[in-house]
Amino acid sequence: MADLRLVPCGDRALLCYLGEELDEATSRRVHSLADALRGTHPAIVEVTPGFHALLVEYDPVRIRLEQLTAMVREAGVRASAAAPAGREVEIPVLYGGEQGPDLGAIAAHAGLSPDEVAALHAGGAYRVYCLGFSPGFPYLGGLDPRIAAPRLDSPRVHVPAGSVGIGGRLTGIYPNEAPGGWRLIGRTPVRLFDPLRDPPTLLQPGDRVRFVPIDEEEFAALAAEQRAEPAGPPAFAPGRTGLRILRPGWQTTLQDLGRRGYTAYGVPVAGAVDQQSLMIGNWLLGNRARTAALEITLTGPEVEFTGPAAFALTGAPIPAELIPADGGAPRPVPGWTSVLAGPGDRLRLGTVTAGCRAYLCVAGGFDLPPVLGSLSEDLFGHVGPLGRPLQAGDWLPIGLPLHPPADLAGRRLPADAIPAFEGEAVIRLIPGPQADQFPAASLARLFAEAFRVGPQADRQGIRLVGPEIRPEGPAEMLSEPIPPGALQVVPSGQPILLLSNRQTLGGYPKIATAVFTDLWRAAQLKEGDRVTFREADVAEGHAIAWQERRRLGQIRRFLEGRGAAPQRPADEMRVHRLPTAPDHGGNLTPGGAGAPASVAQGDRNGPVRPGVRVYRITLDGIEFLCEVEEVPLHGER
Repeated sequence: MADLRLVPCGDRALLCYLGEELDEATSRRVHSLADALRGTHPAIVEVTPGFHALLVEYDPVRIRLEQLTAMVREAGVRASAAAPAGREVEIPVLYGGEQGPDLGAIAAHAGLSPDEVAALHAGGAYRVYCLGFSPGFPYLGGLDPRIAAPRLDSPRVHVPAGSVGIGGRLTGIYPNEAPGGWRLIGRTPVRLFDPLRDPPTLLQPGDRVRFVPIDEEEFAALAAEQRAEPAGPPAFAPGRTGLRILRPGWQTTLQDLGRRGYTAYGVPVAGAVDQQSLMIGNWLLGNRARTAALEITLTGPEVEFTGPAAFALTGAPIPAELIPADGGAPRPVPGWTSVLAGPGDRLRLGTVTAGCRAYLCVAGGFDLPPVLGSLSEDLFGHVGPLGRPLQAGDWLPIGLPLHPPADLAGRRLPADAIPAFEGEAVIRLIPGPQADQFPAASLARLFAEAFRVGPQADRQGIRLVGPEIRPEGPAEMLSEPIPPGALQVVPSGQPILLLSNRQTLGGYPKIATAVFTDLWRAAQLKEGDRVTFREADVAEGHAIAWQERRRLGQIRRFLEGRGAAPQRPADEMRVHRLPTAPDHGGNLTPGGAGAPASVAQGDRNGPVRPGVRVYRITLDGIEFLCEVEEVPLHGER
């Protein structure tokens, strides 16, 4: 692919441009390269195709950018521009009337009758360029130019699921109810997105679509076949340890580190906005880093434990008290500390005193079926075990902890490792793929002046209020995949810093991309907080990634060390270093077979005791002798 252009986008994403126009040939090249890259290296964590560009997200600690760039170019040589044509899928549509309220307006705009517009639309063959905006939303190319129409000046707040619309030169289908500005000409009863399917979308990039007109009777019959009720929260199981939600707080959701491998279907990664607080909370309890917890925004819930459990509160400081089941006096709950709760105990949380989000982690995590590989709730795509925030009356079963809860009590993060929540943040920015479209004055203002967090801030991103930053050209562009931490500028001239629940595609220029680990700091900003930016480059971003990985590794080792079983007395296990270093194999050999004769006879440290085996271990060229006592399992003699 001679026209392949690679642009680093932040410290862990690479944008691959394969053209500049919206056309089928470019789309084929994008999908061909995406197929060639998937599964080629474990450090490539996500491959997201757009119209003319492909986003490759990677772990900079596991692969160098130079190595990734070479890999992408090599894949571009292997990939064929003649990508498979994909399947042909027929979509039934009821045109006009209540289901297509804008059909008449498009007909008037085109100088045609509504029936002619419907016939032209149904007569086309459309290619799925990409999926995005919301999970499963297909951007379909091949629209007859006679019925192309601009989007609505004022988007609708609610567009029904299945609505078929026209936006400029494209047509598309809303898989779920969502706000939207496309002009609606009809509706299909077919479900385009089902998170319990694999893959979750009816349509996939590269497929061909044909629309088939149907009448109201056919629509009703097909809709009845498609109807499905959500599973809902699990029912309370007597005797089972779990959390009963007595009061949900303002917005409390289940979150882990997000779902991977589905952005090509328009499904956001989602997950905890402040990943650092989630991971440390889990390590306090002996959980894996990605174990799901409750993400609490501003105002906390009140919950009841239906069995013994260990828990920890991390993230933004929040007043908390544990109310004993026997009616005793409430006990204050410190943050960043493992605490025990008994059956019937209630945990009551107040409002955060600084920052924005707190995390309630429990030993064993929550025992719920994952959706697309994750327990994270994507509130915008309605993807997750519940598909919504927690409500009063919900009950969440807790899984089996890896350590007895009593052994976890009192684990505490050292004070100097607890992050500060100060109502302001300095975010390091790496120039974005459209930085050259902004005048020097705009770039200077971005780094010289302060911004405030506006009222429009959520898990998708935070809209900043401050000096206007405008590109020299159009304020909108052909939509392309969005990297984590993108700072995009909307037509008003105000930037939006995108967070973990960002949509997969966007059509605003990205002036910069935040260093990934700085997003944890941005996650704790709320309305009125102050933000300043500092310029960085990709090399600095990678150095920060290594530094943060080492720091978090030290925290994990410290917490796991405190929770380890007591060490056996030194005289029960002895390690001896030998003067020879015959190999680097890391071999483990029973001492009786391969050890020196003096050791095999036990004369190095006295007689070998019954039930003790001597092993010779070679690690990094150094040979050790280890005595290992055999301890019978419970019930054995």
